[in-house]
Amino acid sequence: MYKYSEKDKQFLVERVDQFEKQLNRYLSGELDEDKFRSLRLRNGLYMELHAHMLRIAIPYGILSSNQLKALADVADKYDRGFGHFTTRQNIQFNWIQLPEIANLLRDLTEAGLHAIQTSGKATRNITADPLSGLTEGEIEDARPYCELIRRWFNLHPEFSWLPGKFKIAINGAKLDETALRIHDLGLRLIKNKKGELGFRVYVGGGLGAAAMVAPETASFVPIEDILSYLESAMRIYNLKGRRDHQKKLRIKFLVRELGAEEFSRLVDEDWQQTKNDPDLKLNLKELESLQEDFALPIEPINLDGFKDKVDFNYSIWKKNNVRNHKTSGFSIVNISLTKLGSAPGDATSEQMRILAKLADQYSSSEIRTTKRQTMVFPFVRKDQVFDLWKALEENDLASPHEGTLAQIVACPGRDYCDLAKAVSIPIATRVQERFNDMNKLLDIGDLKINISGCENSCAHHHIADIGLLGMQKKGEEYYQITLAGETLHETNIGKKLGPSVSSETIVDAVESIVNVFIDQRQKEEKFIDVFKRIGIEPFKEKVYG
Repeated sequence: MYKYSEKDKQFLVERVDQFEKQLNRYLSGELDEDKFRSLRLRNGLYMELHAHMLRIAIPYGILSSNQLKALADVADKYDRGFGHFTTRQNIQFNWIQLPEIANLLRDLTEAGLHAIQTSGKATRNITADPLSGLTEGEIEDARPYCELIRRWFNLHPEFSWLPGKFKIAINGAKLDETALRIHDLGLRLIKNKKGELGFRVYVGGGLGAAAMVAPETASFVPIEDILSYLESAMRIYNLKGRRDHQKKLRIKFLVRELGAEEFSRLVDEDWQQTKNDPDLKLNLKELESLQEDFALPIEPINLDGFKDKVDFNYSIWKKNNVRNHKTSGFSIVNISLTKLGSAPGDATSEQMRILAKLADQYSSSEIRTTKRQTMVFPFVRKDQVFDLWKALEENDLASPHEGTLAQIVACPGRDYCDLAKAVSIPIATRVQERFNDMNKLLDIGDLKINISGCENSCAHHHIADIGLLGMQKKGEEYYQITLAGETLHETNIGKKLGPSVSSETIVDAVESIVNVFIDQRQKEEKFIDVFKRIGIEPFKEKVYG
């Protein structure tokens, strides 16, 4: 995995020193709230319901065991002993005291971690498939491109004050684990008819109150020209994007207003003027060096004759949590943080240290985070999977819920966030309690539930099989239901089921939807298959009578 150089770390130290000076000015009253707000947001610091929340970047979702240990230390020293892994592969701490923030950031620099541009109107942390480099059929590992593009656009002077936040995702795998087309800009690695490597580009996706699927703006951009193309796309956004309407800041509104064809034309017109600039050509030597940094730390091993252990609980966990690896003799292990009564994505400092220790022992000291708020051990020998499971089981981390209805994705909701209209965590707990039977979960199969506490859609409820959106009606909490959102094979925004459902009856509604699915499915159909075949009416009838 890529590690920050001493030059990188020195830059981070200088950045913290600069921020600390501004923080001290604010605390002494020299800097007013409006001016400080912009500074703190660009360093990942939000003012939430009870305290300040800090969002720390995990570029393309990769952590070393030492970095996870450093996050555990932050949880104990500056928070309340836990952190929250998000749907954008980052981690958030929800109980940060403002005078301590500079010391916290300084501690992170030692581990090559930071919070730069994890908020604010700039390019955010770039996300990638958590299985990059691990699966068969991949065009190419996306992570080196993520790193090069991150370097280019972080703190880019022309794009540091965009009309709104700007989220980028890159994928080279067969399946779209990154949800490319719900991002401001999505890049898919492809090969053209000549076998040349490049990117298909999608611009103008996003969820929130106006969910949109990004249209294709370029069918093929050669890899060496991707920086100039991205600059042109962002330049058109910077020049023409709305800055006068708080709810229309994102690039998706510009693309919708202009139309995808006209937006693409404007980008291409600008691009033709810059694409031959040698300074904007992707540095292929640097790319080659990064590809070496990201080379898998394992070699194929021959395990002929190996027979896995026979254990009922282990077999259930393995079925749900273990995936095939492209390297012979290895497996990919998903670790669910789901625990009844705890917030989806939350991990205690103790759990972080345990996972770091196990990653050292079983996964070449590497961990990856996912948009499902789970953790991945990418390099586990097949003959050690059982031993890993035993160790997880001993530490209450062997949840078999990955790939089941109980592996719920949720934002912190009204328990923590001052933007939220309704709670998320208690609803997730109630759903888990209703379906707290492993045999039933296995019978239901792969079914995804995502719960957002407001229309900002931090939990990506639009792209779940069953999405729940919290809202307020006359001071009471209600939930709007969407069905059949997807991104894995194609991208579709979930369809609104009907009137919102009260907090008291929302779990009954979820169960009714699940029962329709069970009753109507044929053979190995997934939820999306059933929905496409029977439509929305049977679900409506069951929920609303």
